[in-house]
Amino acid sequence: MEMLRELLFTMADWIRPHSDNIALALIATLLVIYGDEINRTVKQQLRPYPYIIRLVGFVVLCAFGYGALTVYATPVLEDIINRIPGLYLAPAIMLLFLLVGLLAERRRQI
Repeated sequence: MEMLRELLFTMADWIRPHSDNIALALIATLLVIYGDEINRTVKQQLRPYPYIIRLVGFVVLCAFGYGALTVYATPVLEDIINRIPGLYLAPAIMLLFLLVGLLAERRRQI
């Protein structure tokens, strides 16, 4: 049992310096999984407007909306990851990636 505990703490020491990249990977993957639905919803909302308004709407959504979501959500998720105690960090990260994989599979993104 002590060996497992030491292994989990060692893995946490390896993972923690990369928490920013892990958070970014999770946020980016969620955007890929749900981006088509977001785009579809915005498209429905913008349908009655002229072409130029729809074009500007999608530019704003893609350039600023997705960009802002990535820029502002990544540090929040990174902070949450960094608050996970070392003993539980590796299992939590594995579970997060498994959850994202399950979400992708349900949406048939893989």
